[in-house]
This record gives sequence, structure tokens and C-alpha cells, in this order.
Amino acid sequence: MSYVFQMISVERVIEYTDLEKEVPWEYTYRPPPSWPHGGQIIFDYINFRYSLDGPLVLKNLGAPIGQREKLGIVGRTGSGKSSLIAALFRLSEPEGDVKIDGIRTTSIGLHDLRKKMSVLSQVCTLEHSHMFFL
Repeated sequence: MSYVFQMISVERVIEYTDLEKEVPWEYTYRPPPSWPHGGQIIFDYINFRYSLDGPLVLKNLGAPIGQREKLGIVGRTGSGKSSLIAALFRLSEPEGDVKIDGIRTTSIGLHDLRKKMSVLSQVCTLEHSHMFFL
């Protein structure tokens, strides 16, 4: 029985050593220190998959989010809520454009992108907010 668990552990270690590499943390182009200044996000025909050979989990997503707009993302299990956040944070590279205050997220390094964003999960009440249903 313990041999089975040891083999599973070895398989997991091999999986983690064979992960796709992320893009660089910093690019030559750096957004201004005041970025993002308004918080406008535009998803422009986003296609997203978790791996290069995986299925599309978001298809032709287009959604504008206005400056300083509060937005709740709701939907059933498997509807794409987490995938939308993964595309925003570039956990895998999306096809199409995601722009935050006019800057394409793929034009800046991951450190510059991720250090300026956060996600609140399982928030029960959002006063004066809009809902985005997936």
C-alpha cells in the first residue's frame, strides 16, 4: 500500500517540474506609477485556456467595466468565474485583449500587473454594484 502512495508522490513531483513557464515578471515597458488610475477594464474578444493544448474555457468574451465601477461576478459552477479572474491575472496567456485603463495587460510584466490588483471572493453584499452573470 505505501508503494502506491510513494509512486503518486513521484508522479506529482514530475508534474510540477514540467509546468509551463510564465512570462517575465518585468518587461522593458513599465506602466506609470499612477497606473491604474481609474480602474476601467475592457475584455475584448477573450479566448482563454489553462494550457496550450487544453480546451477553451472562455470563448469570445467581451465585457467593458467602467471606471470605479463595482462588479459582482456570479454564476453556476463551471460557468467561467474563476477563468475570468485567471485571464485577468494572466495565470495562462489569454487570446484577445484585456486592457486596464488603456494598457494591454500582455504589454507589461506579471509583477507590474499583479501587484496592483486584488480579488475579494465570497462577498455577500456589494452596495451600488452591478452583477456580471456568466
